[in-house]
Amino acid sequence: MKKRLTAALMGTALLSTSLLGSGIQVAAESGDDLVEIVWQWPSTGTIGDGFQDVEDALNEMLEKDIGVHVTLYPVNASNLINQTVLDVTGGEQVDLSLSIGKGVGSLVSSGLIQPLDDIVEQYGSAIVETTGNGLYGGYYDGQLYGVPNAWVYGLTYAYVARKDILEKYGFEADFDKVYTLDEIEEIFEVVKAGEGENFYCVAPDPTSKRPLSGSAFEYDFLGGGSVASGVLMLNESFDNLKIENMFETPEFEEYARRMYDWAQKGYISKDAAVSTEDPKDQVKAGNVLGTFSYGGPYNNENNTYVVGRDMVTMHVIPGYVASAGLSNILWSVPITSANPEKAIETLNYIYEHDEATWLLQFGIRDRDYEIVEQTEEGARYHYLADDPSTLPYYQPYGVYGNRLHWPVRQTVAVNYNNVVLEYEESIPDSRKSPAMGYVFKQDSVATEISAVTAVIEQYITSINCGTVEPGANLESFRKDLKAAGIDKVIEENQRQLDEWAANK
Repeated sequence: MKKRLTAALMGTALLSTSLLGSGIQVAAESGDDLVEIVWQWPSTGTIGDGFQDVEDALNEMLEKDIGVHVTLYPVNASNLINQTVLDVTGGEQVDLSLSIGKGVGSLVSSGLIQPLDDIVEQYGSAIVETTGNGLYGGYYDGQLYGVPNAWVYGLTYAYVARKDILEKYGFEADFDKVYTLDEIEEIFEVVKAGEGENFYCVAPDPTSKRPLSGSAFEYDFLGGGSVASGVLMLNESFDNLKIENMFETPEFEEYARRMYDWAQKGYISKDAAVSTEDPKDQVKAGNVLGTFSYGGPYNNENNTYVVGRDMVTMHVIPGYVASAGLSNILWSVPITSANPEKAIETLNYIYEHDEATWLLQFGIRDRDYEIVEQTEEGARYHYLADDPSTLPYYQPYGVYGNRLHWPVRQTVAVNYNNVVLEYEESIPDSRKSPAMGYVFKQDSVATEISAVTAVIEQYITSINCGTVEPGANLESFRKDLKAAGIDKVIEENQRQLDEWAANK
């Protein structure tokens, strides 16, 4: 795997155009001088009083080992890309910027970040080795612009339900079985009849653009894209390279009709469309049986921790890998970096030094967190506050280094990361998207994508919550999507995908 990715990097590097000679000021490193690196730090908006201690501890490592002094630059996680745009267009030094859930397309199109093929090949050996297929998510127009953290990318979705209620009505969840939605609905019928009018069987996510929170069918909205730019319907075939308007497919219509039927039967609350409460919080409150969400190893333990009740998992979609998920977390080097090589060397450092990763992610050991168990198979940790956001240092976003080397919550087994990795490796190639590495360049249809997205947002809540009979509603939805330009967007996306497939 490492050799294949390295070869890909080297091949792409021959096509790259370096920005290092384009007038950007690069700080000189001489003698014992330290290279200053400004590194975005995703924030919720609140910075603890122990933040500086973490930065100082990190610099104690970096200064000694690679001659770098880092300034961690807090940026609200909801505003990362906008802040990068403001800083770079204003000429401010930023050496490592972050995007979460947005990819790098807008930053590349605006000329704000630089290609990393040559630099990662030379200074990012640990990055290449640990990220595996994830590195594909950082490509745009044939060049590498973003570096992911190392994690797993397999998707599996499930109905997650309260164990006590299921047992009350004689149901036992089989974690290894793949249930049909009809089988799940049979459970709803029995539980609803027993629990009565003010008890509901599913809390939907009103604004989700993933049908049934990903549990309706397999699809891939492709790197750099969204459901507004078309999807590959992988449930039809994992060799499928035809981009479709998901909202015109029979599968989506079946989903819409099922949601309406569930709402009519009282399985979904009449207030679901106006709820701002997280679906799992609704389950926690006590009058909802469950919700649809991600499945996977230790899902029962994870959801029990989140909900505060014993939860069980009933899988409805077996494991698969879609290309879109690879671009969720990406580190980039802006064109205003003072030293791009040192920026990547600094980033690479945390992929090969677990103590640096743990420091950035969890804070100061025995002040912010403690290790409650450590074995050859891994470690488990515990935050030293019931509410971690009150700690001197708290980083809620999982963005640093090799996540498979992190300690895991004390509520799961110490070998959690190994089990997750084994699950990822068990997904056969036959259930992986054929578009791995493809990224849609949206520039020429950006106006249409914005218009299409607005239409989706107008209709999606009523569909997810079953509040409107889908016949006329779907007809209007599809008509408005066409008027907004979805066909033009899909045509351009398909043209680019066909060209990519012909040349890969």
